Amino acid sequence: MTPMPARPAPTLVPGEVAGVGSHGLYHRLRRVPGEAHTVRTDFVPGPAPSGGETVIATLAHLTDLHVVDPGSPARLDFAMRTGAGTPSWAGLVDWVFRPQEALAPHAAAAMVRTLAALDVDACVVTGDNIDNAQANELAAYLALLDGGKVEVSPFGYQGPQRLDWDDPWYWRPDPGDDRYKRLWGFPTHPGLLEAAAAPFTAVGLGHPWLACLGNHDLLIGGTTAARPDLAAIATGPRKPVGLPTGPDLPDALGTFLTDPAALFTGPSRAVPALAGRTFITPADFVNAHRHPHARPAGHGFTAANLRDGTAHYAYDPVPGVRIVVLNTDNPHGHWDGSMDRAQLDWLAEQLAADGPDDPLIVLASHHATSSLRNAYGVCPDQPGERAYAGEILRLALGCRNVVLWLNGHHHANRVVAHHRGDGGGLFEVTTAAIADWPVQARVLRIARERSGGICVTSTLVDHDAPTVPDAGQDTTDRLAALHRELAYNDAVRAGRTGAAGGAPDRNVRLRLPAPVR
Repeated sequence: MTPMPARPAPTLVPGEVAGVGSHGLYHRLRRVPGEAHTVRTDFVPGPAPSGGETVIATLAHLTDLHVVDPGSPARLDFAMRTGAGTPSWAGLVDWVFRPQEALAPHAAAAMVRTLAALDVDACVVTGDNIDNAQANELAAYLALLDGGKVEVSPFGYQGPQRLDWDDPWYWRPDPGDDRYKRLWGFPTHPGLLEAAAAPFTAVGLGHPWLACLGNHDLLIGGTTAARPDLAAIATGPRKPVGLPTGPDLPDALGTFLTDPAALFTGPSRAVPALAGRTFITPADFVNAHRHPHARPAGHGFTAANLRDGTAHYAYDPVPGVRIVVLNTDNPHGHWDGSMDRAQLDWLAEQLAADGPDDPLIVLASHHATSSLRNAYGVCPDQPGERAYAGEILRLALGCRNVVLWLNGHHHANRVVAHHRGDGGGLFEVTTAAIADWPVQARVLRIARERSGGICVTSTLVDHDAPTVPDAGQDTTDRLAALHRELAYNDAVRAGRTGAAGGAPDRNVRLRLPAPVR
């Protein structure tokens, strides 16, 4: 099945919504024709020749699912509610609460189902698959990708969107007042939270898929390392709903990095305690993927990863193509990435061979080069302890067989050309999140042209749930459709509609010269 070109931005149909205030406007979506492919000529001038290509591999790229447990006592959603807008919290709470977050598993299930129907050799899943480094989130994400029962919590929805939590700062889908309805015209959907939290069975991807660590997979809130006192809060019976009383924190990020439990001592509500909210380690993440039914084995993770405490590996999905998966998380903390020196040395070994008979190489990581700058926790007397974007990119460009670098993290569609001095280079392809607008994945067909050059055809894919949610639809279809609609309206509210990217970031043909010396 050939993937349909994705819509760059569905046509909006503004509509009146019951109870909308004078400043409120909520947008519906409708389908429009798919966007045609354009040609990027960063390295090879002129249009791509028609016909005569030999397809080497077809890869799917899926990233930033953010399967979330809204009832977790260790989430900073309350800090977004009480700390947003103050300089001390800048960057820390921008992404903690999403009005569509409880529907994330259904959006992911719809996208997995859509990709399962396509003819791909492998799917690369580049991290932030879970939101808060919790075991229950990890189990739900693996069930979504491998197939099985998806259940984040056995207690149903517990969290600030419940009407009985009596906090109109959040969107609450049941009838009643809140600021999302008053200011932005968000709709009412009685019973939505119960439907979203009910367990369901996912069909799974079916294709071989490769896993990668993201900062939210490893760090609490994607930012801070787990500590025993915070772990006890996570599995306990009280969920904070506000910051501690007292003067504003002069350095909220610093506190979250060094003493995170201090932020969770404010007013709270009772929630059912859940042992499944225990924080996972990188070894837990790797080991969970190494189950008997994984395709490929370990979803790429190897016995050496478990033995050595690493999460980088290489895998050949087809002859002639090698996917090199990197771990760019900084275990010390902070949401941006970097790489330890031992992994950089390993990467240099992987890229040492770049002759015409060696495989084409696709790098994969969670972080993009623009966010590989995290030096948090590095000893001042050992500044070279970790490697950053410049050094890693120079290494990648030194191998002519590297044609792509796939990543996520930025929740946006981007394609950036990185040039070598000889006229060649590589394309860095960042794909938007499933968690946020535009809720898309990407399919990349790697082919060799008659000239010997490489052409990568990038096609964005929308999941196949209906455009408009309707009560008569299958539950996952309806919730996935509503997730996408809410995600767009949240993007409008927050000024983030640019995440869809421009035409050169979406459906494009990426041409590269022949990777030979």
